[in-house]
Amino acid sequence: MRSLRRAALAVLLVIVLFRPSSAAEFAVARPEDAGFSGAALERIVTTLKDDVERGAIPGAVLVIVRDGRIVLFDAVGFLDKSAGTALPREAIFRIYSMSKPITSVAAMILLERGRILLSDPVQDDSRSLVGL
Repeated sequence: MRSLRRAALAVLLVIVLFRPSSAAEFAVARPEDAGFSGAALERIVTTLKDDVERGAIPGAVLVIVRDGRIVLFDAVGFLDKSAGTALPREAIFRIYSMSKPITSVAAMILLERGRILLSDPVQDDSRSLVGL
């Protein structure tokens, strides 16, 4: 279950990082006003902080946006642990080997929109995904 939560966090991070907007373009909202539990979101941040303390990750930036409003924007960990430099929320990351998570997110979006089915074959020459 813990690895599933980490994967979900990674996907959220990827979605936000690849969106061509800055956080300054979004309004800020309380989690409850956007349909989230503030306590549950804090547990996510606490989990990330615990991972930093254990040395599992050096740091992470988490942004959750719903309906154009930021409900959570936080950074935990270090930009440079040896120097004690905290990780800023505006940190830039190099991302490697992200084709699978990005493709998975794209597939989930298409599934939600009813454009593909879980039962569809991997290759179906009768349906074109062009123009989705």
